[in-house]
Amino acid sequence: MKKKLLMTAMVAALGGVGTAQAVHVNSDGLGQVLIYPYYTVQNGFDSYINLVNTTNQVKAVKVRFLEGKNSQEVLDFNLYLSPNDEWSGAIVKTDTGAKLVSSDTSCIAPAQIPAAGQDFRNLKYATDSVSSLARTREGYVEVIEMGVVTDGASATAATHVNGVPADCALVRTNAKTGGRFNTAKATNGIALPSGGLYGFVTLINVNSGLKTTVDAIAVDNFYQGALVTDDLHFPPGDTNPSLEAVDTVGEIIDGATLVTYSSAKAIDNLSAVLTRAMIANDYSIDAGRQSKTDWVITFPTKRFYVNTVTPKPFTQVWDKTKSLSCDEISIVYYDREERRHLVTIDEDFSPKPDVVASKNSLCNEVNTLSIKPFASTATYSTLFGAEFTNASFTVEDSNFNAGWLNISFANTLPGTVNALPGSLVGLPVVGFAGLSNTNGTLSVGGVNVLSNYLGSSVHKGERLRTVP
Repeated sequence: MKKKLLMTAMVAALGGVGTAQAVHVNSDGLGQVLIYPYYTVQNGFDSYINLVNTTNQVKAVKVRFLEGKNSQEVLDFNLYLSPNDEWSGAIVKTDTGAKLVSSDTSCIAPAQIPAAGQDFRNLKYATDSVSSLARTREGYVEVIEMGVVTDGASATAATHVNGVPADCALVRTNAKTGGRFNTAKATNGIALPSGGLYGFVTLINVNSGLKTTVDAIAVDNFYQGALVTDDLHFPPGDTNPSLEAVDTVGEIIDGATLVTYSSAKAIDNLSAVLTRAMIANDYSIDAGRQSKTDWVITFPTKRFYVNTVTPKPFTQVWDKTKSLSCDEISIVYYDREERRHLVTIDEDFSPKPDVVASKNSLCNEVNTLSIKPFASTATYSTLFGAEFTNASFTVEDSNFNAGWLNISFANTLPGTVNALPGSLVGLPVVGFAGLSNTNGTLSVGGVNVLSNYLGSSVHKGERLRTVP
């Protein structure tokens, strides 16, 4: 018993680094899977994606871009990272939707990103009531390591020489359907994923002089496999691997307690390590500095539930006729002097779909929740200008122009918690608050300077579990 308690304390002291056989969020920021909580090209913003391989291995990686309403894939490709390589690209707006641009030379299959960029696609949600290409303008990004390239010739081909990979054509030949990487695992030249990836997204609005950077959530020990030759490699054009490929139980640090979660449904184990009963963060909406606050609230595993007949832990299946799937939330906000206010259904919480007209709900997989100042009108301009993932509420008192708020989820994720039947309370959620101040042009020391600012703060959270 003492040894068990000592190990729990050691794990907690190490900031949540898990065992070799449990999926967990790595607080050191390195992992096999990265979840970038947001991208947007609305309201003058572009989104810059960076992905770094900190290891001395050649990595085969799936890069996937998902729109924000139902996490339908709008673009994916295979990326082969050199040792110590960094890949970068930008998501920008087009006349009809969005596209990825990149001049990075790291090997991509099926092909390098064209000089003019690669347009996002709406094929996966073409039968929804909201089906335009414009829906691709808001979403998020996931990266899944498929494995380590161990074949000598292929690794050499993917490795940069004077800034350029030696032979991307060979890599693409091996990556395609029927190519070496997709043959018998014992001889395909790809070994188990090993982690060591990190990433971040930078949101830039050039015209407004605004910029902020948000780290990707790093998930480690996502896939262990049975043999060292096991891998997750699939050819380009295949939507695998997905987050459902997780094959380890979940491990959570809850205060000083090490919690193990398991379920017969693989995706539940990943959802468990992301589940929070409550998230908390700041807001600032004072008129003097034209402050604005948008909360990004992303449910990165929601699609694996609501696109089936059993949406639990979520509430509703995806309704293609309304392009939504809603879950009730509770909001309490405070000013900086401890005054408290509970958001009621009479306030301006929008949009209010008719299926949950009497409830405050979030109805997308990415939700851009704008906090609006007292007495703001319908023409109020939000920070990120979300059109497809937007939600909002208006504070009821002019004294509440800055402070913090929390959002609670009453949903439950059933499973086995520390070897007993139980549940985790809440929903799998990631995200951040974006807070901006706009002072325009000010004179500083006789020099006119643009004095606009944008910062971001990752959501804090609270865990709650029930065990009989």
